[in-house]
Amino acid sequence: MELSGIELHFLVNKINSKVSSGFYVSNISSITKNSILLKLHHPIEPDIMLMVSTKGIWLTNKKYKQVEENQFVKALSKEIERAKISSISQPGSERIFLVHFVNRDDKVRILLVEIFGKGNIILCDESMKILWILNPVEVRHRTLKTGSDYVLPPNRGEDVLHITVESMMDSPGPLPDDIEVVKWLGKSTSLPRKYVEEILFQSGNNTKFANQLSNKDIEIIYEKTKEITDKVLDEKNHEPSVIMDKMGVAIDASPISMSKEANGKKVETYMEAIDQVLSNEILSIGRSLKTEEADRKILELEHDLEEQNKAKMSVISKSKSLRSVAHELMKLSSFGIQDMNDNSVKTLLEKNDSKIVFENGLTYLVLLNERVKLESSIPKFSSQLFSRAKELERGAGNIDKASEELRLRIEKLQGQTQKIHEKIQFNALESKQWYERYRWFVTTDGNLVIGGRDASSNSAVIRKHMTEDDIVFHAEIHGSPFFLIKNARNQVNENTNLIEETAQATVSFSRAWKDGLSSGDAYWVFPNQVKKGAPTGQFLPKGSFVIEGKRNFCKGIELKLSIGLVKIENRYTIVSGPLNAIKKRSLVFASLLPGGSDPMNLAKKIKSEFVRVISEFDSDLADYLKKVLLDDFIRMLPTGQSKIEHIERGQSVNDVKIG
Repeated sequence: MELSGIELHFLVNKINSKVSSGFYVSNISSITKNSILLKLHHPIEPDIMLMVSTKGIWLTNKKYKQVEENQFVKALSKEIERAKISSISQPGSERIFLVHFVNRDDKVRILLVEIFGKGNIILCDESMKILWILNPVEVRHRTLKTGSDYVLPPNRGEDVLHITVESMMDSPGPLPDDIEVVKWLGKSTSLPRKYVEEILFQSGNNTKFANQLSNKDIEIIYEKTKEITDKVLDEKNHEPSVIMDKMGVAIDASPISMSKEANGKKVETYMEAIDQVLSNEILSIGRSLKTEEADRKILELEHDLEEQNKAKMSVISKSKSLRSVAHELMKLSSFGIQDMNDNSVKTLLEKNDSKIVFENGLTYLVLLNERVKLESSIPKFSSQLFSRAKELERGAGNIDKASEELRLRIEKLQGQTQKIHEKIQFNALESKQWYERYRWFVTTDGNLVIGGRDASSNSAVIRKHMTEDDIVFHAEIHGSPFFLIKNARNQVNENTNLIEETAQATVSFSRAWKDGLSSGDAYWVFPNQVKKGAPTGQFLPKGSFVIEGKRNFCKGIELKLSIGLVKIENRYTIVSGPLNAIKKRSLVFASLLPGGSDPMNLAKKIKSEFVRVISEFDSDLADYLKKVLLDDFIRMLPTGQSKIEHIERGQSVNDVKIG
C-alpha cells in the first residue's frame, strides 16, 4: 500500500493534535532500515508508540522486534532522545512529513521523511541543513547529502488541497487528442488511481478522452474532487475499512466508503486500518530479510527438483517409446520378417519418428535422442531395445531417490523459515491502567498508592487524582514527590502499615536516594490541608503546593526499595515500592539500597536475575520476561545509583485486583 498525499495529510494532522502537547521521546527503536519506532512519554497522558517509516507515519498498538540494523538510530538517539515534539507538519499535499523536535539543549531538530520512490529519512537542523541522510540523492533537479540544504522535489502539478476549477480547466496545459480522462485527472490532481476512478464514477462521466470534456463536465468533476478530498481529510466523514486479499491478508486501507471497494472489513478508525496494513507490510519485509538466504536456496532446490521431474518424465517417455518399438518389431518377427532392412521395418521406424544413422562405420537407430547400435536380426535388436529401456527405468528410479533428497532438503529449509516467521510477529501492546503513569504500588493491606515522577506528574497526582478520602504524603527534603494513599482516610488511625510503607516510598523516591542518604523524614496530611494556589504575591513552582495545618511526621525512615514481578489485572508487570508490599505480591523481587550502579546497568542485572529465578519453576514465564523491555525496569528504579541487597522468590502467584 502507498499512502496518498491527502491520506498522509489526515494522519499528520491527527497525530500532531495528539503528540505536540508535552510528549517527549523516551525510547527509539530500529525496526527495519526504513522504519523507526518512537516511544513517546508524557507526565500525565498514556505513552504513545509512533511509527516513522518511508511507508508513512502512524500510531501503533503493536509490539515490534528489531529485524534489521539501522545506523540512523544511533545518530538519532544522540539528537532527539528526551527531546520534546513541538509539531508534525507536511508541505502541502506532498508525500513528505516533518517531525519537529526541541532537544535538551534547546536545539531544534527536524526528522524529515519522504514516502515516494524508494523513500528517504533525513535529519536536519533548524536551518534545514542535512545532518544525516539514509539515501543520498544526486539528480538533475536536486542534491541531498550530509552538509547540504534540504530541497523539496519539483512540483508535480497543482496541489489538490488548493486546486480551483479554473486551474483544473487549464491543467496540465493543452490536452493531446489521445489522453484519457482518468490520466488527465490523475495529472491534474496528483491523486492515486482509486480516488480518480471514484471521482469519475460519482461524476457519472463516461467520456473517454479529456479533450472531449465540456466546461460543465469539468465543473462536476471538480466538485466531486473537492467532496472526496474533504471526506478523506475530515474524520467525521470516515467509514474506514481494511481491504483483504484472497488469503485474508490486509493489503490496503480506505478512510471512506468506495463504490468499487471489495473484500473490505470495517474498522473503528482509519489509524487502526493503517496500523493493520502497514505494520503487516513491515512484518513481511522483516520476514523476507531474515529468511532471504533460505528463500534463495529453496528457490534453487525447487528449480533443481523441477528439472529432475522433467528429466524423469523424459526418461520414462524414452523408455516407453523404446519398448513400443521393440514390441512392434517382435510382432513383425512373429510374421516371419527377420531382416532389419525390410520395408515394413523402415515404415515402422518412420512412424515412430526414429531414423538410422551411420557413424565411423557403425549403424545406429536414433529414437528420442537415444542411440542404439543397429543389429541385422530383429529379435536381437528388439532385445537391445528392451535392455536399453530397462536401463532408463533404473535411471528413473535413481532420479526418484535424488528428487526425494531434494524434497527433504526443501522441507527442512521451509521448516526453518516457518520458525523464523513465527518468531517475527507483533502482538498488541498491553493496555495499561491509569495509575501506571505514575509511581505506584499496592500496600500489604490492599490499598493503591500513587506518586509523582517529576514536577508535571506531581501536579497531576494532586490536581487530577486527589480526593477527600485520600491521605497525602511528602518528604522533608527538596525534590520530594507527593504520594497519595487512595481511599484510606478512615483507616489512618488503625493501620500502621499504610503509614510506614507509604512514608518509606516517599523518602526513597525523593532526592534523598540520589544524594546517597540512608534515612529521611516524611509527613502526611489530609487533602483539605493541601492548597493548590500560591498565597497572594507569592509564586509556586510547577508540582509544588502549600501545606496548611498539622503535619503528622514519620521520623528516621530507612531508604529502601524493592522491585518485583507482579501479576496484576491478569497480566504480568514490573512494580517498585516498599519492601514488604512488593515482597507480598511478587513472584520474584530484588531489595535495593542507595549507591552502587547506574539505572541502566542495574536494570540489566535485575532482569537477568529475574529470568534465572523464574526459569527454575516456570520456563514459559521466563521466556515472556526475556521479552520485557529494559526500559520497563529502568522506569521503576529511583533516580540515582542503586545496589542490590538480595534477590529471591516472592510470596505470591495470585492476580492482584485493584478496585
